[in-house]
Amino acid sequence: MENNNATTNADDAEIPQTGAVPNVDSAPGPAESGAPAPAVPLAAAGVEEPSLSSAAGAPPTPSTIPAPAAVLSASSVGSDSKDRAGAEGQVSAVPSEATENNPLQTAGGSVTGSVESDDGGCFEPFIPRVPVPPAHKPAPELKPKSFMHLIDEAISGEDCLPTLSETTTDTEFPAPATDEGTSDAETAKPGKILTAPVQAPLAPPRVATAAELISWIKRVLLAQTILPEDTAELVAFFAISTWFQDILAVFPCLVLTGPACDAVAVLHVLRNVCREAKLLSGFRRSDLKALSWSCKTTLISEPNLDRRTAELLSNLTDSGFMVAEANSLTRYSKSAAIYAGANPETPEIRNCIRIHIAPTNAVPPARPQWLHKMIERLPVHLRQYRDNNLSYVRHWTWAPSGMTFETAAVAAPIGRCIVNAPEFREKLWALLKTQGQQRLSEMSNTNEAVVLEVTLALCRDGRPHAYAREIAAEANRRLEARGETARLRPEHVGHQLKRMGVRSCRISQAGNGPIFDTATVAQLKQLAAMYGVEDTPAETESLLGMQTTETKDVDEVMEVV
Repeated sequence: MENNNATTNADDAEIPQTGAVPNVDSAPGPAESGAPAPAVPLAAAGVEEPSLSSAAGAPPTPSTIPAPAAVLSASSVGSDSKDRAGAEGQVSAVPSEATENNPLQTAGGSVTGSVESDDGGCFEPFIPRVPVPPAHKPAPELKPKSFMHLIDEAISGEDCLPTLSETTTDTEFPAPATDEGTSDAETAKPGKILTAPVQAPLAPPRVATAAELISWIKRVLLAQTILPEDTAELVAFFAISTWFQDILAVFPCLVLTGPACDAVAVLHVLRNVCREAKLLSGFRRSDLKALSWSCKTTLISEPNLDRRTAELLSNLTDSGFMVAEANSLTRYSKSAAIYAGANPETPEIRNCIRIHIAPTNAVPPARPQWLHKMIERLPVHLRQYRDNNLSYVRHWTWAPSGMTFETAAVAAPIGRCIVNAPEFREKLWALLKTQGQQRLSEMSNTNEAVVLEVTLALCRDGRPHAYAREIAAEANRRLEARGETARLRPEHVGHQLKRMGVRSCRISQAGNGPIFDTATVAQLKQLAAMYGVEDTPAETESLLGMQTTETKDVDEVMEVV
């Protein structure tokens, strides 16, 4: 076998196609370079030979296949083709850019797919890629025309001026050589431009809806804070309103009270979802100029919020107010969220949503895997939502009904920013109305409400005035009936009435107190509606009996004096 393969002649490099089947041992080796690969019988390659027909009496013609070397190369090509097929299968499994930016939707417009996906249900926003222009190549420098060859010819005595027949114009170009095999149909005629095949345009990228944005912000809040679901949804409404400050007249403010760690965690989440938000440690009037160009939303941690700062923040929620600086007037109004300390009874701030976080020993929630992706995508979605609905929000208004004036002033601008989501506007209305009722209930239990309630009862008695000591005595009686140990002195009553806007003056030598003129009576009625104060008949009767005794004692004292 070895000798036969070594001594094979060049004439035997190809096996005849007719005649008897050659012996397997005499099969030639690999062909020389440049010669075609020899063929061998099927039996030599380990393939079963097909049955031969002998009906016609002709000599059988064996079927041939490539030589062993060719068989190996074919097997390698087969394996390469399988690898390429697998690679092509992997490439086809990767979604294209158009698929990622335009997710499949159902007939109702909702995105198909599970909400609890690896990205939390927040689809990837469409970010157009800006093509990078190719690098500019500098134009080649033009070399100056040289006349040296003409000078050389003139020196040598030869004629340097060519004749007209010898010159050729620069405008003449040699005709291109035409291919003889090219027909007239395949040759493009001058003046005709071959157009590229027209491709179907991609669908425009989908912009996230208000309902989706509110749900995503709510999920981010619940994944990082201990807020209840309704409270987290209320914070999400505030976050969306910060993206439309340019066209709102009132900028709703968010006031947080409760444990510092829980409130600061909410501020950190708002930094990622509010428009150009910055965290501030404290707040002063001198900070306004620096904040005017650095941020659009201020997130302030001021646990010791005083009344002067609260009044300044109240004015900054109204776009009509301006601040006087040197010889100019500047507008610094913007949205803000403030942590005002652990005590829920903080100084009043107008146009605000108040949220008190109750202390708890609950374990903070574990961060899901999709949280990082959602935090990265949310600002892009919010910016696209703003750009898509800015003109609509500018020309559309929403006036809620069945609310107090203070609550409606906050609900109206937030409701304008919720586009094509009436169910969420109704939820906003319900949450703010419930919060307003809770606020009234809390205010009705304060010392200011008790003082106002007693003052209003004395006013309805028809008296021209009331002494501060009379108001303090009745307020302490009511506080004691509620089981409270706090006691009010006459000077405390005077300060509380002054803070509420009720004018107090010196009545006589017996003491100071409010005078019940027309303006004071109107102010007391307005404060009663704000604090939710109502006078009951039983309390009025008891108060009138006490007032009769007090009045007699005062008259006796005045007679003695």
